[in-house]
Amino acid sequence: MRSGIHAICLAFVALYFGSTLLKAEEVRCQAIRDSARCAAQPECWYDAPNNKGCQPGPAPASDRCMSHSSESVCKTSSFGCAWNAGEEKCVTKAP
Repeated sequence: MRSGIHAICLAFVALYFGSTLLKAEEVRCQAIRDSARCAAQPECWYDAPNNKGCQPGPAPASDRCMSHSSESVCKTSSFGCAWNAGEEKCVTKAP
């Protein structure tokens, strides 16, 4: 009888610590404060423009050309950018 109670208690303890480890894995990216350490983790990305720090998961896709604000910089960029005169912004060239 006592060994059955011990087995049940041991099972509850194992479930508790198992779920705690899973939660720790989720929080790990948010705990990193350094952008270089965040970038070194393959499951994290650093959200500097929105000042949110290290975030879990893959980084959202973004257009690298949109950071160019002038036509001359846009045309000389090595990212394959083109200047859109109608909207006056730099966009990625269509393949």
